[in-house]
Amino acid sequence: MGLKERKEEAEAVLDSAEMTIETFGATGKAGRKLETKISQLEQELQDPDSESSLNKLIDDIRELMDEVQQSGQDDFMAGEPGGPAQGPGGGGMPDDDMPPI
Repeated sequence: MGLKERKEEAEAVLDSAEMTIETFGATGKAGRKLETKISQLEQELQDPDSESSLNKLIDDIRELMDEVQQSGQDDFMAGEPGGPAQGPGGGGMPDDDMPPI
């Protein structure tokens, strides 16, 4: 893959990473690292050193996005009444479209 294609991939990963931060926040160690890597990738896209430097940042960001998403899901599930800890069929949050009973 050429440098042009790698830059396009990096831009797509950058967009995804920014959405991940917006969705899950930048709290925690992984979130802060992800913000740092996003900044590094933005700078690298301005004047890329090489295809391999873009590859490294892309891989790092993807890994951190997974960590942030997993951490965000774990936090959500731990605070949700009727979550998996209460077993099958337990509680859960009502749909917003459902009227109260």
